[in-house]
Amino acid sequence: MKIYVIIILAILISGCGNSGGSDSPSNSVKDFVAALKEQNPGKAWNYLSKGSQQMYDGIAKNRNQSGKEYFEKSVSNVSSLGMMGMDFEVMDEIKDGDKATIIIKTKDQSTSELYSLKEGGVWRLDYARTIEESMKKVE
Repeated sequence: MKIYVIIILAILISGCGNSGGSDSPSNSVKDFVAALKEQNPGKAWNYLSKGSQQMYDGIAKNRNQSGKEYFEKSVSNVSSLGMMGMDFEVMDEIKDGDKATIIIKTKDQSTSELYSLKEGGVWRLDYARTIEESMKKVE
């Protein structure tokens, strides 16, 4: 009987495990990029905030795809991420409750602000806000 309880607990624990997310805002960016460099966009999807996933759902709606399918195809090349696709280092991490700003710097000394949210106890990349803020700078 004990063995059955142990097996059931193991299944429950592995089934309810972390479905993505990171232990810090900086790691939400690093883990997201690492998953893409491993050519695992499905794993990277799990590091995106719910709002970012919804953004992709909205884009994909007219293409008869799920947001995840569209995301996986659109980020098949890590260089499509701009500065996040380059080698970078985290220069600063500014937390404000469940929101954070991460400042990165590339080897060519360019800097960029990325954003992260704490959802369900883990930090996820707020890629939708990152895109929104970078578009404001272009306007």
